[in-house]
Amino acid sequence: MDSAGQKYELDEPASASSTSIPIADSKEEAMSDIGRKGDESSVTVSESPNQDIVVFHKPPTRQFVLIMIALSLSVFLASLDQIIVSTAIPAITREYNSLGDISWLGTAYLMTATAFQPLYGKFSDIFGRKATMLFANTIFLGGSCIAGWATSMNMLIAGRGVAGVGAGGLMAMVFIILSDMLDMRERGKYLGFIGAIFSFSSVVGPLLGGAFTDHVTWRWSFWINIPFVVISIIFITVNLNLPTPKGTLADKLRRIDYVGAILLMVAVILILLPLSWGGNKYAWDSGIVIGLLCAGFAVGGIFVLAEWKIAKEPIVPIHLFKIRNLWSTYGSLFFSGMAFFGILFYLPIYFQVVKNESATNGGLETVPFVFGIVITSISSGLWVVKKGTFAFFPMIGNLFFIAGSALCILFKADTQRVVTIFVLLICGMGMGFTMQASTLAVQVAVKPKYMATVTTSVQFIRSLGQVFGVAIVGTVFNNKLVESLKKDFPGDDNILKVTEDYNYIYTYKKESISLIYDCFVYGLHYVFYCGVAFCVLAFISSTFIQHKELKTNANQGKPEMTVEMV
Repeated sequence: MDSAGQKYELDEPASASSTSIPIADSKEEAMSDIGRKGDESSVTVSESPNQDIVVFHKPPTRQFVLIMIALSLSVFLASLDQIIVSTAIPAITREYNSLGDISWLGTAYLMTATAFQPLYGKFSDIFGRKATMLFANTIFLGGSCIAGWATSMNMLIAGRGVAGVGAGGLMAMVFIILSDMLDMRERGKYLGFIGAIFSFSSVVGPLLGGAFTDHVTWRWSFWINIPFVVISIIFITVNLNLPTPKGTLADKLRRIDYVGAILLMVAVILILLPLSWGGNKYAWDSGIVIGLLCAGFAVGGIFVLAEWKIAKEPIVPIHLFKIRNLWSTYGSLFFSGMAFFGILFYLPIYFQVVKNESATNGGLETVPFVFGIVITSISSGLWVVKKGTFAFFPMIGNLFFIAGSALCILFKADTQRVVTIFVLLICGMGMGFTMQASTLAVQVAVKPKYMATVTTSVQFIRSLGQVFGVAIVGTVFNNKLVESLKKDFPGDDNILKVTEDYNYIYTYKKESISLIYDCFVYGLHYVFYCGVAFCVLAFISSTFIQHKELKTNANQGKPEMTVEMV
């Protein structure tokens, strides 16, 4: 039964090994279906008087491994595409001689991925998980082809935008599909694994982009997606058999909340554009930045009213936000996302400018950060499998991140590498603790029909936090850097050129270079001050997340729900 109360049915008969029956009308119906379809031993049933029956059916090992490969590839490629283009920008600029448009390579991808991400949860409820996942893969593949064979900057930007539409779906659908196949406790282990892949791609991206640009062509930054997306499509098509909602295509199209979808996309784009332009293309106090922000929040307000009062099947059911686990988790995700991307975005400046390392080495310096995420995201997932508890992980993670951000303030121009490794490891461990626990926290708080909606909202809120974090931290860093440079180099009209071209630093004498390094360190310290503040807010929000022991296959007789479940 989907969010509209319709029964699910399989498009084609499926074997017992691949059948998943998320919701049935009664325990007897669910169990009779299981009996008809195969062995009951691998099925998890959850029930309560106020909750629909939920049946999780994990496919046989071979099928499950192939599905996990496809899902892992999807997350890796969608995350990789966010950052792989960064090291290819100089070569792209030379080829198209279009420096003024280069920022759109990142902005187009980020805007479409963020704007479309919340829509995929509802679309998967209407059209089914498999169809929606294949659609996202196909759109991502098309965008990668357009970008890879682009003959102009405009075509390249268009390809990035199309790829972003698909990437938003890939990131959302992976978590939804895992949640359909696995019970709550086992889910934590695999969510942690997916989180580790997401983090790993953050390090590999710049390295791959640099290698392709230096040794073959920057176009391989996009062509690399093609074979892996094809593999993912094949594996999903052959192995993923989840129920498809009943109804004709016309019926399903009528269920789409078109007004809500348009309002949401417009609001997100109107907010993201000025956040991307502010402090770069336009001043923060310029009319276009302020006007777009005001328009974005106004449209966002209209979206909330439309979803609350008008939509029959809202994309984002507003009444869900009264649930404690939802607003506390989303608050924690938003602020931790601000800290995570704000710090990660500016750490390369410390290594490439202050430490005078190459772009490749600067990327490698962030490996401890990612390694910390991998350690704690996987280990916390294993803890969830064994103990069934998760609510304290966001609090622990934010405390680690507070400590790591505070220790970053100690960074100086001559800080030893062993110190930076230790500090970044602490920061990464903090982020890793929060990843899969946040998804579980919202999933256990709602009925199954809202699971896809709240799961996609997790990714959406985190993405918004990252954008806001980069914008706020970037403004603070630039202001403090300029303030420090003007103070230490009075009367030097050319000193601000070092903020636009870091190589200009080396036109100064050795003593002046050391002073410029100190100015950059001074600005970066305020980046880390912001990180501490964001982490404190994330910690406060995480303290409101309710404890809930997750059930195993053996004791699934009790409902997996909080007292506030709606």
